[in-house]
Order: sequence, then C-alpha cells, then structure tokens
Amino acid sequence: MSLTPPNPQPMRGPPPVMLSLDLGSSGMKGSAFDTLGRPLAGLEAHSPLELQYGPDGAAEVNLPALVRAIEDVLDRLHQRLGQRPVLGVALTSFVSSLVALDHAGQPTGPALSYADTRAAGEVEAVAHLVDPGQVGCPAFSAYWPAQIRWWRAAHPHLRAARYCSVPDYLTLRWTGAWLTSYSLASWTGMLDRASLTWNAGALAAAGVGADQLPELADHDAARTLRPAFQARWPKLAGAPFYVGVSDGATATVGSGAAGGSRVALTVGSTSAVRLAVTGAPPAVPSGLWSYRIDRQTHLLGGALTEGGNLYEWLGSTLQLDHPNLDRELLAMAPDSHGLTFLPSLGGTRSPDYDPHTRGTVHGLGYATTPVQIARAAMEGVACRLADLAGRLPLPDDAVFIASGRALLASRPWQHMLADALGRPLLLGGPGGASARGAAMLALSAQGYPLPTGPGACRRVDPVPGHHERYQAATRRMHALEAALRGLREPRPAPGAASPQPVLT
Repeated sequence: MSLTPPNPQPMRGPPPVMLSLDLGSSGMKGSAFDTLGRPLAGLEAHSPLELQYGPDGAAEVNLPALVRAIEDVLDRLHQRLGQRPVLGVALTSFVSSLVALDHAGQPTGPALSYADTRAAGEVEAVAHLVDPGQVGCPAFSAYWPAQIRWWRAAHPHLRAARYCSVPDYLTLRWTGAWLTSYSLASWTGMLDRASLTWNAGALAAAGVGADQLPELADHDAARTLRPAFQARWPKLAGAPFYVGVSDGATATVGSGAAGGSRVALTVGSTSAVRLAVTGAPPAVPSGLWSYRIDRQTHLLGGALTEGGNLYEWLGSTLQLDHPNLDRELLAMAPDSHGLTFLPSLGGTRSPDYDPHTRGTVHGLGYATTPVQIARAAMEGVACRLADLAGRLPLPDDAVFIASGRALLASRPWQHMLADALGRPLLLGGPGGASARGAAMLALSAQGYPLPTGPGACRRVDPVPGHHERYQAATRRMHALEAALRGLREPRPAPGAASPQPVLT
C-alpha cells in the first residue's frame, strides 16, 4: 500500500528523526538525521562487509551476509532510538548490482556488483542492440544487459525468473513491494531517458521482458513493513520505508552539489565527478554518462574504478608508514618523481570503459621510493578526475564540492585535486554525504524545507603553476595509454575457451 507523506507538524517530546541506511562497497552503515538534515550523535551503527573478488574478474556481493549486516545495523538503530518518533527510513546503495530471483522470489546464484568484469565478453553484442543516447551510457560489463546475458550463460542450470538490484531486493524482502527508483534504474544501463520506462533495446539485449524487472517509481515511493518485520522493529511499524536511491545521486544531494554551478566530486572506495542538470535529457559528452537523481534531475558525469581502494592497496603493498605518510607526500613537489602511473588496477570506467585494462607505472629507477610511487598513483587519480571534469559543460563560476571518506581523510590528495582541476575545492564535514543525501530526499518527500548549499566547508585553493604541471602529466598519461594499447594480447571471442597451458 502506498503512503501519503504527512505534512510537518509541531510535536511534543523528542524531535522526530529520519533514519538512513547506506549500503557501501566496504560496509553497511545506518544513521539518523533531524529535519534539517543534520546527523545525530549516538544514533549510528556500522557493519563491515567487503565485495568478494576472484582472479577471473568476479566481484560478487555476498547477499546473505549483506542482509544480515544491514538488518543488524537496523536492529542497533532501533534499540538506540529510545522514544524518538521516526519519520521514515531512507535507503541508498552502491550501484549497479544484479540479483537474480527464482519463481518463488528467492535469490539464486551469485549477486554481481558494478566491479564484476566477467560480462566483458557480452559487451560487443550489447553494443549492437542498445542506443547509448537512449539509456545515457555505453555498453559495458557493469550494466545489466551484459551482466544478465553472462549470468544466464554461466548458470544454465539455474532458473532466474526476475532480476533486481540489492536495494530492490531489500525493499521486496521488508515490504513485499516490487519497486525500483528511476535513480537505481538509470545506473543499470536499461532506463530509457526520455520515457522513464525500461528501454526496448536494452530489454532485447538482455533477453528479458519488462515484467521481469521491478516497477519504476520516483525516490518518494514508500511502503510499510510486512508483519514479520513490524514485529522485529515495532518502533518502525508504521514508518514509510523509501525505495532505494543510488549513492552517486545521494552523495550529490548530501554534499550540497545538486543545483546551481556546484559540481560534486567524490573519492570513496571509487571516485566520480557529477553535475546536476534539470529539464530535458541533456546531451552526453564523449566518455561520460547521464544518470538520474529523480524524475526532474539528471546527473552528467564520469566514474573511475579507483579511489580509496587504490590508496588501501598502496598502503598494504608498499608497506607505507601511514603516521608519517601525509607529511612526506605534502613535502614533495607536484609531478616531481619522474613516474607516470596509470591507476587502472580494476579496468577502466569513464572515459574508455575497458574492463581489460590494468595498472601500469613507468619510470621506475633504483632511487624510486614507495612514497614517490604512492604520490604518482594519487596524482594519477587526480589527473583522471580533472580530465573527466573537463568534459562536462561547466559554468564559468563552477565550484567543486568534495566528499568521500578517502578524500576527506587525506590532505595531500585534496591539494593534488585542487591543483589538477585548477579550481578551488570546498570540503564538507567528516563524511556521510550519501547517507545525508538519502535522508534529505526522504525529508523533502514529506514537505520539509531543506538547506540547498554545502553548509560549513573548508576551502582548498590551487597553487599557481601546479595546474600546468598536472596538465603535462595528463598528456603523458594519455601517451602511455596509447602506447600500451598496441601491446595488449588479443581478447578471446565471446564464448571461446581459454587457452590451456602447455606442460613441459
């Protein structure tokens, strides 16, 4: 049953709160916000959970473990609520993900994440069937048309009746509603940008019907809990549970970059740059994509496979001395190490969309230090984000609003990004932009006025002369990428057997 959001009314007793659940690729988080979108201390919970990677390109979601983790988070929030009334529960998630359901509505087979590249062999076939101008993104291994084709071919013994994303499955499990948001759907590569329906070409490419995918709705669609979960969380028995929204959309809203000349830049586990645009579906610049926040608002932007995940890999692989690392990185001049680092350890998304690409570092010498390698890698990410930002139709007065745990924790990276962009960065609070954005969207659905700006920020200005150095570094990266393309081994044809080793 659909809910009509209540108008804000003065209440006695503890003020009401909006709960927000954030499904991240590194863990499950829950938090509470007041009606001004401010986080409430003491009302948060976290459960760590990592994607499961395999040498064949697998990057799967352990769905039973994720369900246990997010429901444990909700258990703890429920316990800590006390007498506070709950306005609703918002949901945001990493995107895209794919869950196959059997005829009984139960998950079957592996759940895939955006980082899973095993569908790469299906991309060429999909590209002939789907118009990227209609769905806002090119054919790629992270999107549903290729993933569904691969999933069915790899698991012929399993009978998948329907497909959805991880947050869609939670909505189905908790409320019984078969729903997804325009936001989540736009990240699947199957939403028609003009009609806001499942795209006919994408359906044909995936080999599914629209009735096998969730019903489409805007972010304000909400349902109440099923009886079993009302008994588990009685304080939430009558609260609206809102349909899931993508973390890219909520990070844009939560950082205060969803309007005007503000541009969202996020470095979490991965990284992205996004510009919110209203009106008719905009033209998509080369190498970028167009997704959705809601019915009226588009997101133009690009995303990288690397971010905080690369920083963590550097720390463990190079055995960096983290207590002194920031000081040593800040002491180095920009692009002074003689290295060119292509940080594509997990393939590329924007602008090349090549899951087969791998990372490369050029210019190593016996005098090269681990900190120099780390700086070169972080500068590589900064240069790539600046390259994506340069493809956007930015207004002259564009201001970059930065968020993401990895970026906010690293002063050196903040300065590298400001220098690479050649524009100031405005840094928000201690993180949690996605959770805040989800709460803000849910509050707006109930009529609460919300602040539209980024709030309290710290400004990082570019240093004169540094931008030119990073432009030269970016040109060097492009030249190295072009040189390496000729050295790549031929890819096997879709469905071809892998070559077998010769034993001697």
